[in-house]
Amino acid sequence: MLVFIDESGHPHPNDSTKNPILLSVCIHERDVKHITNQIYKIKDAHFNRQDELKSTSLIREQTITKNRTRNKAFVDDFVSAVCSFNITVFAIIMSQPKEPLLMNGDTLPKQYHHLLKKVEFFCENHHYDKAIFVFDETNERDDQKIVEAFTGFLFKSRLGKTFDRILEMPLFVSSSLTPAIQIADIFAGIVRHYYEHELDKKSPETDFEAWIAELFKIIYSRTENNTWPGQPRKKEYGFFYMGSKF
Repeated sequence: MLVFIDESGHPHPNDSTKNPILLSVCIHERDVKHITNQIYKIKDAHFNRQDELKSTSLIREQTITKNRTRNKAFVDDFVSAVCSFNITVFAIIMSQPKEPLLMNGDTLPKQYHHLLKKVEFFCENHHYDKAIFVFDETNERDDQKIVEAFTGFLFKSRLGKTFDRILEMPLFVSSSLTPAIQIADIFAGIVRHYYEHELDKKSPETDFEAWIAELFKIIYSRTENNTWPGQPRKKEYGFFYMGSKF
């Protein structure tokens, strides 16, 4: 099982996002070729090129208000095609903190604890052997920090030591060259807009909100709630609102 990770927004008081999102897309190895092929065909049909397309340029109000029909059609086809496969999506929804988070360099942020726990329980309940986490590379220094925090959590923390389904060596890839990371990016952008427009609490009031709500519905259909191992009454929800409890 490959687990592609991306964020939309960052939990910092100076970040422009109200509800940062950490999201994972779990894909079976056997489906990677077929999903990648579908993305290739959709990009070729709409843009006649294979460049990386970021959620920030696609999932925006101007796509609707300025009638950028090609962008909208691409996103519609992209989300529909990817979600037609047997993928599983998990998401952590955060609130913008009022003060900068104080984190040690080798400490894995709490939102990652929640996400790893969802993947671990998912793999255990479905009897999947190992999950390989795949991150969008940034730079060597920051990537090394993630590796140290990731492995430190698995090797040192009480919760992490109980996990045996997550491979202890995460991978880093270029999002411009790896379509599956682009899936996580676009999905995370949609989920962020859904919560920032408070569509979990109200009906859509604009055409943009209606579009986001429809896309979110499709993505949400690919999540899964799991039970804790040995505790069948205890639920681990696929989409988790942690707010500002960092």
